[in-house]
Amino acid sequence: MKLRNINRGLVLGGVLALGVVCYSVYDNNQFKTSKPEIEQTMRDYIADLTSANVGSSDKLKSQLTDFVDKHYADYTTSDNEYASSKSRLLEEINQAEVATQGGDITSAEYDIKEMSINKSGADGAKVIMIYNVCYDVSKGDPTFLTTNGINTMTSGNYTNSDNYEPSTSSYKAVFSYEYAEFYLLRTSDGWKIATSSDYGYGEDYTFDDNNTDSVADESKAESEIVPYSSLAESSDSAENSDSEGADSVE
Repeated sequence: MKLRNINRGLVLGGVLALGVVCYSVYDNNQFKTSKPEIEQTMRDYIADLTSANVGSSDKLKSQLTDFVDKHYADYTTSDNEYASSKSRLLEEINQAEVATQGGDITSAEYDIKEMSINKSGADGAKVIMIYNVCYDVSKGDPTFLTTNGINTMTSGNYTNSDNYEPSTSSYKAVFSYEYAEFYLLRTSDGWKIATSSDYGYGEDYTFDDNNTDSVADESKAESEIVPYSSLAESSDSAENSDSEGADSVE
């Protein structure tokens, strides 16, 4: 009787282990099929983020609010205290003095340089991106939204020109994001962002109005989206694909 019970336990244990393995394989295969959708979600996110920052300051608050409502899921728990959630971003937008800023962003370009996509939890994904954004600014130092919240440009700190006047001078502002981190959730409305963050960015301001250089000129016309091994958790699970180069928003 004891031997029979032991054999039954071994059989049940083996069946359970086999079930776990089969589910894990199925789950990983399902995630692989979701990668193109996640990649497109992130492309749409960067395009819409860039576009939401363009326009007159009296419309900026509503544009940014609509952007957050569209791309972020309601999410309250995060191990990263520096990451931005939907509620945190909406709070920052409501508190920001975007309607009284001294200038507007008139147009913009963005370039997604690298992206890695990895599974995170049962219905989640972790995405790490490197990308640039170039804004054309009419004057002053406008407020703009990033993956980490509301920021304000600091053009006056980047020029020694006696002819530069923040209230009247137009310029280009290039922001280089070398490590932007996103956690996404699968929802009934598709993949949505739970939290987003970036760990600093480079700023470069060009004050010559005749300068036509842009983020598109500084990067390859056909850049690649490749696993960034020093950033991604597991480069083996990331897939390579070609990006479409820089995109412009006006």
